[in-house]
Amino acid sequence: MTTEEMKAMRLEAFLNRAYKLDKRIKRPSKGEYYALKRAEEKGNPQKELKTLKSRIEQAIEVFFKQSIDYKTEESLKILSSLNAQTNNSNDLSLVIEKGLKITEQFK
Repeated sequence: MTTEEMKAMRLEAFLNRAYKLDKRIKRPSKGEYYALKRAEEKGNPQKELKTLKSRIEQAIEVFFKQSIDYKTEESLKILSSLNAQTNNSNDLSLVIEKGLKITEQFK
């Protein structure tokens, strides 16, 4: 079972891979995930969820700009689609898990 700390660290790790490739995007922080969790507890996570979804989309765009093979490109397209369908922090965690596997080459 994954803890909230692990989920936050994975989000930060995924976004950090993109940040290493393009410093123009905002530096990632575990606090972004915690802000979403707090908002979910209060019952109004739309703003934080939208922010994180756009950050993940930015990261995916950074990976697309790299020289990647066809399989990775297709996987990133699927990941982008999954990200667009995300409705809560659990969905977001699944997207991040898949994203970490897909972007393993950018460690």
